[in-house]
Amino acid sequence: MRLLTPLVCLLGVLALAPRSHAQVIAVHFKDEKAAGKYKDHLTEYRGELVVIGEPKVGFVYSEQNHNLSYVPNGSNELFVVDPKDPGKFAYFVVDGERVEASKKNKLVIQGAHVKGLTMLMRDQTLPGLSKEYNIRTQQIEEFRADRDRYDKTSREWQARHVRLVTAMERLVGWLESTGFPAAIKSLQKDLAKENKAARDEAIRARGQAALDSVEACEVPETLKSLSQEASGGHDVFHGFQSQHLRIYYCDPITDAEAEAALELGERVIEGFRAEFVDPYLAEDYVDHIPDRRFHEFLFVPDDIPKYEKYTTGFYGVSWRENREQRLAMGGGRTTGGRPEPMFIDFWKMRDNDLQGIVCHSLGHSLASLHYGGGMSLNQDWLAEAVGYQVSFEHLGRNNVTCKAFDKEKSGYLKRDKQERKEGEKTVGEGRRDVYNQVALSEGRSIDQIALKTLFELEDADLAKSWSFYDYVCRKEGKAGQEWLRAAGECSRNRQTFLQKWREAAASILTVSPGEAFRSLEERWRSYASTEQSTD
Repeated sequence: MRLLTPLVCLLGVLALAPRSHAQVIAVHFKDEKAAGKYKDHLTEYRGELVVIGEPKVGFVYSEQNHNLSYVPNGSNELFVVDPKDPGKFAYFVVDGERVEASKKNKLVIQGAHVKGLTMLMRDQTLPGLSKEYNIRTQQIEEFRADRDRYDKTSREWQARHVRLVTAMERLVGWLESTGFPAAIKSLQKDLAKENKAARDEAIRARGQAALDSVEACEVPETLKSLSQEASGGHDVFHGFQSQHLRIYYCDPITDAEAEAALELGERVIEGFRAEFVDPYLAEDYVDHIPDRRFHEFLFVPDDIPKYEKYTTGFYGVSWRENREQRLAMGGGRTTGGRPEPMFIDFWKMRDNDLQGIVCHSLGHSLASLHYGGGMSLNQDWLAEAVGYQVSFEHLGRNNVTCKAFDKEKSGYLKRDKQERKEGEKTVGEGRRDVYNQVALSEGRSIDQIALKTLFELEDADLAKSWSFYDYVCRKEGKAGQEWLRAAGECSRNRQTFLQKWREAAASILTVSPGEAFRSLEERWRSYASTEQSTD
């Protein structure tokens, strides 16, 4: 067993501190009769009919107790959207107060009908979800227009067709994850039409083959032996693997959850390739994502002695440096393998968001592969940005981070009423608005952030990292991807990094060498404050 060196990043569940209103919840009902009273607003979430909305009156989340409550013997009010049309905003903010866009956007629920409540997204609002939906549908149309510039028989058309179809499939997954399955029907009709068009069967078959490769696998004898030592065999491990991924776990994770997590992971990998690799393939733009297994996950009981035993015995992780602090954290990450995996995540089984862990962690791995040329990536901001982007794109949430992002700690969300005209309507801030507001008001320039290690990054730097990466991906096309790849290459020499990356910006993105970073900051700022603005 080779000794593996843990990376600086030790992952933990993100503890957001949102505004009291910035939360999207699901209301569960006692029986079908009770649910039927709200039939026009019911949507399916994890196999159950619920109402999804944003609390207005009665429904309250306690930051201190971390629980949701409601008025059991009275009326509770929610802001809601039409489950079939998530693009319409539920409310506006008038003089600091949320006002429903129409009578259909307010729903009164009697506490006697309620069985329970689930927090779906603590850092999101209904207008934020509507905005995300509209941005995604607009991007799909942009992908369609870009594809149609090419001849249908060309490789360029075929690669862009796959990118379009993949984006549509990703939107289907996002709608399912955020609780809007009723909106999928019309999208699926459009998707069926696109699937009839000529396409590169080899690329489509590649993605399907990866999905079909998900299967149960044997647990290594080493892990079984460690279980005997640590628990007398009580910790019974199971395994699932696919073309690119593998996961070992024990209760309470189920086989169905593990299988679904790997299927999601394979869709993440294929989606990343379809958007950022396939359309631009050339001799000087190669695909660094291997067609073999490159990422492994291990989930062990939430017990520090067991956690240390399994990670040390199975992966050779050394806990000597900052031992107590690191062992107390929820999980960690390392590189190496036995012999296949290149990236390894190990986690304590708390109330984990398994799909969230897979998305965020895969974002780190894809960043290293794609932007680091298959090697380690000395750009922590970029690894975090891709982790956030992948999670937001596929799940609509990011419950996992390498560093807590506290949106309220520094008062980022406070706005002076004098900034608005009297009675002016604005939609409520969603996750995108909040991150951009933080990045615009407090974020350092990207050349400063690029020099920082993970634990030197401030909250505003994390917001800026995601926002800047989102801008590059959506607006700079192939040139933007080439420039981010240059960041990975140039950062191998820290002394010449900024100079070389500045020169790369000048040659790739056609900006003045002397003002390369300033020009890019201006481009980003315009995008974040106008094209992403809801005001």
